[in-house]
Amino acid sequence: MSANSEKIVEKAPVTAPEKLKKFFEDKDWKFYCALAAGLTLAGAGAYYMTSGSKKPKTKLEPKEAKKEVQASKKQAESPAESAEKTSEVSSPDYTTLPEAEIAALTAEQRAEAAQSLKTKGNAKFSGKSYEEAAELYTKALLFKADPIFYSNRAACYANLGFNDRVIEDCNEALALDPVYVKALNRRAHALEKKVDLENALYDFTCVCILDGFKNDAASKAMERVLKLVSEKQAKEIMKTKKPRLPSPTFVSAYLDSFRPVVHDLPAASDEETGDAYYAKAFRAIQNKDYDTALEACEKAVELGCSKTYQAYALNMMGTFTFLKGNTKAALEYFDKAIEADPKYVQSLIKRSSIYMEQGDLENTFKQFELASAINPSDPDIYYHRGQVNYISGNYDAAAKDYGESIKLDDSFVYAHIQLGVVQYKLGSISSSMSTFNNTMKKFPNSTDVHNYYGELLVDQQKLPEAIEMFGKAMDLDGKNPLPYINKAMLMYQVMGDINEATQLCKRALEVDPACDAAVASLAQILLEQGKPEEALKYYEMAIDLARTEAELEHAISYVEATKTQTRFAVDYPDAAAKLRALRG
Repeated sequence: MSANSEKIVEKAPVTAPEKLKKFFEDKDWKFYCALAAGLTLAGAGAYYMTSGSKKPKTKLEPKEAKKEVQASKKQAESPAESAEKTSEVSSPDYTTLPEAEIAALTAEQRAEAAQSLKTKGNAKFSGKSYEEAAELYTKALLFKADPIFYSNRAACYANLGFNDRVIEDCNEALALDPVYVKALNRRAHALEKKVDLENALYDFTCVCILDGFKNDAASKAMERVLKLVSEKQAKEIMKTKKPRLPSPTFVSAYLDSFRPVVHDLPAASDEETGDAYYAKAFRAIQNKDYDTALEACEKAVELGCSKTYQAYALNMMGTFTFLKGNTKAALEYFDKAIEADPKYVQSLIKRSSIYMEQGDLENTFKQFELASAINPSDPDIYYHRGQVNYISGNYDAAAKDYGESIKLDDSFVYAHIQLGVVQYKLGSISSSMSTFNNTMKKFPNSTDVHNYYGELLVDQQKLPEAIEMFGKAMDLDGKNPLPYINKAMLMYQVMGDINEATQLCKRALEVDPACDAAVASLAQILLEQGKPEEALKYYEMAIDLARTEAELEHAISYVEATKTQTRFAVDYPDAAAKLRALRG
């Protein structure tokens, strides 16, 4: 569905219809065109281990940050397993007992001595005498190798800033008790402080899973570290990553969201002129040969075009640059295009895309004002302003804009589709269904109408009709991967037909090898079927397909989460089996 819905991470198992509904709502309308082209993941997936927040926070509010620090401090300052604060009692002085005499004690006597020393250590810890507390826990360990003593001493070292010692003691504790959550948590914090982020992420994840996702502080820490890991890796990759266009499906969707430009182009020739290369680029776009179009457009801008085509060439270059993820350079091209032809409204509309991408709503709407002052009858102005209003949640304003776009030109299918979608969002179900039925009659050969109508039918639990719609969409355009993906998730999450779902996703990748939605959907299916190694291959493909640093961070987060899940399953097979059973 064409919503800019928030990503919701599930903590608890959900029903198949709920999972499916979430899949269709979970689409990234980053370019607010008639295509869900983002990385689409439904259900628990690789992110099953997160806390359930809608998306990782990029910055904690001051109060939240203070609470988190206080929570961590409280946790670090409570080494005693039962939080006991027992006063020192009269007992033998075990601190001076030689090792030979310790060895001569019975097991019961050693246990009593160890407990006495631990109690004294707890009292010293409570008084913030961390060095003395550590010494007492060390003495206790001479009487009994207990994971609690190691963990408590690690807490002392944590307060003293000895992170290496924290890790060593937590390792000892975990060797004795591999599922000792407090030791895992303390080691995680120490690893994070040493900037060993991957291992810190793993430990925080183990804490979350072993604690049944009830440890909110650990969940937040895991998300924080996962973000740090993703950001760090993304920055490194971006240093050498060559800019590239997204999938042909994505490019087509953005280009098709504008009414086509009608040109009197020069005849095809081998002339080394800007106009000739622009004509070549224009024709390549019509043939959906976008790599050729980009190459020819770059040459056209380099050579320079005549006044007739200059603004169009710069506009096209800005479009390709934007699609490759370089908003700064794209804005410069659109500025030059507007300077070359101030009345070419499309350049203003596309410049609004840049500002929208940057979160600058004031300048976004200003472009529409400038455009409507030049040509108030241009239907693209209202369609794209409708998209901005839709993404911003202003559904009434969006509906009005789509209606105006249709009034000015009712031959543009996407305006009809979006009107039907926003009517559905507004709760006008009968109006929405009527709009879609009329649109299908008006555009019987449009795969997009059938595909998006199928999504609305899924939301209404009219699954046989939805399957029929997706099937018709595939028949109308066998090279559009989206109906394959939508039907695949329906077959998988509701019908339970894993084989057909897998084949449909693979078919989507055959028709568009760069379709990140197909990659992500297939990875999800494999992951939920207990095949994380296979899923990882597809998640890593998403890294190669990512164009911007933000997309890279998103893709890397799934890779790292999947790696962590795989490692957890090896280290804690019993707990992993229980988790799989809970997830169904």
